[in-house]
Amino acid sequence: MLIYVENIRGRDPAYLIEPAAVRAAIRGLPMDVDIVDAFSDAPDIGALEKADFFVGAKLDTARLNRHGGRLKLIHCTSAGVEGYLPLDWLPDRAVLTNSSGIHAEKAGEFGLLALLMLNDHVPQHMTSQRSHAWKRKLARPIRGKTVLIYGVGALGGAIAEKAKLLGLNIWGVRRSGAPHPHVECMFHPDLLAQALPSVDFLLVTCPLTAATRGAIGARELMMLPPHAGVVNMARAAVVDYDALAELLREGRLAGAVLDVFDPEPLPATAPWWDVPNLMVIPHVSADDPVGYIDRSLAIFGRNLANLAAGRPLDNVVDASIGY
Repeated sequence: MLIYVENIRGRDPAYLIEPAAVRAAIRGLPMDVDIVDAFSDAPDIGALEKADFFVGAKLDTARLNRHGGRLKLIHCTSAGVEGYLPLDWLPDRAVLTNSSGIHAEKAGEFGLLALLMLNDHVPQHMTSQRSHAWKRKLARPIRGKTVLIYGVGALGGAIAEKAKLLGLNIWGVRRSGAPHPHVECMFHPDLLAQALPSVDFLLVTCPLTAATRGAIGARELMMLPPHAGVVNMARAAVVDYDALAELLREGRLAGAVLDVFDPEPLPATAPWWDVPNLMVIPHVSADDPVGYIDRSLAIFGRNLANLAAGRPLDNVVDASIGY
């Protein structure tokens, strides 16, 4: 069996897929494995054409379609796969898996941090600091306030669990509407308008799909009460940033913490840097510099064991729902 590993040259070392880490993830499997690693800008086409399995962070779908005819499994070390849909490029024998779920612990902590910052008016204090203005604004404790988590999957569920420890009322929005053990009130997306006027915080953690693109638009943002704060840890295209910025400038929303942008890195000329009461976070809310790749490769290793045993695979991307 041949595993083809592809890295991105110059990327943060936290995301580097080392062959030794791959071997550790598949240790104990009843198969002889060779590993070839290459950079995305210098692929080993000959090895790719012979490979049975592929592991990488950013997928060149045209190259995989052209040269990956033997592949049985393509594993993406990221969770978001919206850029690879529809899966019409996928080689006939292959399935695509992602790394959804490995970000949960870190995302839970950051989501809680963002809620606390909004509750204590930290975005407003940062705006005052930039203008050298001493403006005191007191805050009530967060206990008893209500957060609506749009997208209660691995990330949203982890944040719900953390937020509950501080006595927040946890509401959620889920495509299926199915209950969650840490969410007191779950809404179907069609009922979002019923929830928005009553919440103190809107926290977005859904995948980007055809259904969620633009889901939090100007209409939805204007339904929030003026004291509410917004957190986006999903994808920029889920939330209308132009409308959000206008509401912040007009004082019709209290603050925002945004961790995702388009494009990234965010250009120095982007307007979001200077929107009052808006905190720009450089897409670091959910990634851990230690162990990130090991957790992703653990999914890959389990799936090789599942394949060998004829069991269903974990984290298979479903093109019909977009993740």
